Amino acid sequence: MVLVADPAPAPRFVLDAGPALQSAQAAVDAALTHAGGRVIGWWQPLEDPLDYRAILNTNRSFSGSLSLGTTRDGTLREAAELPFEGKHHSIIERHRARQTRYGTQQMIDLIKYGAARVDERFPGSVLRVGNIGRKGGGRIPWSGSHHAGRDADIAFYCISTKDGQPVLAPDLLHFDNEGRAIGRTDLRFDVVRNWELAKALITHEEIGVQWLFISEGLKHMLLDHARQQGEEDALIERASQVLHQPTDALPHNDHFHLRIPCSRRDRIEGCLDGGPRWSWVDWHDEALLARSVELMRAFDDPRPTQRMEALNFLEKIRSPYTPEVALVRGVRDPDAQVRQRALELASAIPSWSATALVAAQQFIVATDTTDAERRVAYAILRRSGDVLAMEFALARLESSEVLLGEKVLAARTLGHIMRPELVPILIEHLAHQPASVREELARVLHRITNHSQPVNWTSTSAQAIAEGIALWQRWWDTNGHQPRETWLLNSYTGYGVVLPEDSRLVVVDHLIALLRKGPEHVVYNTNRMLQNITRRWAPLEETNGENLHRYWSGWWDKNRGRMLSRATNDND
Repeated sequence: MVLVADPAPAPRFVLDAGPALQSAQAAVDAALTHAGGRVIGWWQPLEDPLDYRAILNTNRSFSGSLSLGTTRDGTLREAAELPFEGKHHSIIERHRARQTRYGTQQMIDLIKYGAARVDERFPGSVLRVGNIGRKGGGRIPWSGSHHAGRDADIAFYCISTKDGQPVLAPDLLHFDNEGRAIGRTDLRFDVVRNWELAKALITHEEIGVQWLFISEGLKHMLLDHARQQGEEDALIERASQVLHQPTDALPHNDHFHLRIPCSRRDRIEGCLDGGPRWSWVDWHDEALLARSVELMRAFDDPRPTQRMEALNFLEKIRSPYTPEVALVRGVRDPDAQVRQRALELASAIPSWSATALVAAQQFIVATDTTDAERRVAYAILRRSGDVLAMEFALARLESSEVLLGEKVLAARTLGHIMRPELVPILIEHLAHQPASVREELARVLHRITNHSQPVNWTSTSAQAIAEGIALWQRWWDTNGHQPRETWLLNSYTGYGVVLPEDSRLVVVDHLIALLRKGPEHVVYNTNRMLQNITRRWAPLEETNGENLHRYWSGWWDKNRGRMLSRATNDND
């Protein structure tokens, strides 16, 4: 979000911050007691090896490879090189002229390690390697990723169909779900050596593996073999997550696509990981915290350029602690441009910590916060969907000192908090809040219950409002004892969609169709339901049914067959 400064000073809310702050703080104290792990440890003895001036020095030099950005838009400096031929590996001939044998030092080390491990068990094995990346990183025409030296295409080990003996993979060969080479009747997928390679890669003690992309059918062959060999359940569970057929790319039935996460040094310099955060991988959160704390010291520097550069660097590394720095120090900066930049970053990077949320609340109630700034701060709370945001918003709605415009923002803050215990509180607020606030509260009520009443909440008729409240009270008396899941199911039944208990993937087509014809609360809950069923990220701030229909139908059309087939296999 980019904030554009008004040509004239923005109007300000007039309020006494003292009582409001006390009310807000009292509301969150209990929650903070149970959220200690979410409070950033500024007091912890974590130190960055560099001070903020060195970090912000654009002429700083680095030793060894440096991966920056994401795997789809990053770069690579001082790349490590994989030789065409090695003791246990060989780069596929048609890939050699491409000059794509460069990666991070960790990637090159891991490839060599995996190849050596397989050779230990099966002497004479040679791992065939395709694209890794260019020497300076960046785009390659054969893939959408491989930009930052953390991706590598690795050919599958093959055996002869004639005698079962190992055969050097001639290329990236395609295999069907039974392990037969497509177009090569003389070769098969070597499940034994390919499992040995996968096992070696995902159990490396120092280098993590985020993905080993592979087709669903070949993945099942590897996991079945692992079970037959008596591998530990924990290893099989790890492999079942890392071995994965991608949802937005080709099925990978011709090679392993190895992706590794950022190293510690690279991560705090701007290397960016996407996708899942496996519990057994070090994602360098402590190093990011130490760097963020050090960069916060830049706000004691008298030069606004240094303070601005500190914010820019935090954005570059996408530190999860950026909202803390921005909201605790940045939005209080004496320089208007620094304040604006800090608020922009706090809004752009999702926050999970209580520190950031409490800082946003304190910023909201400050007397010198402008209307525009307050709107952004409330949006930060809304997108968090956190109980701290809920308690604060309810406190602001209760306060007689809060003006109408802010009460609308407070009501809107509840928009992603789908807690059943809010229902009676919202019904009570409908009785005494102004029309514009009632309208926002009713929208939240509709979302939580997936139900609506035929009431115009902006009506000036006291009788119409009283009748609407009575309708909601009767609904709550009848349904309040039920879990929210039942409310959702009952609502979908009214639209002809029955959600089975076992595999809800079978109704995804019906749910996607609802996005075009359902009312706002049904569209919202359907979007969330699709996210839960498919485990795909969904833009919860988007409420336009047509836009969401395009988003979901485009993805589902490409993945329907694979996901339904996998669900069927899992239930067999």
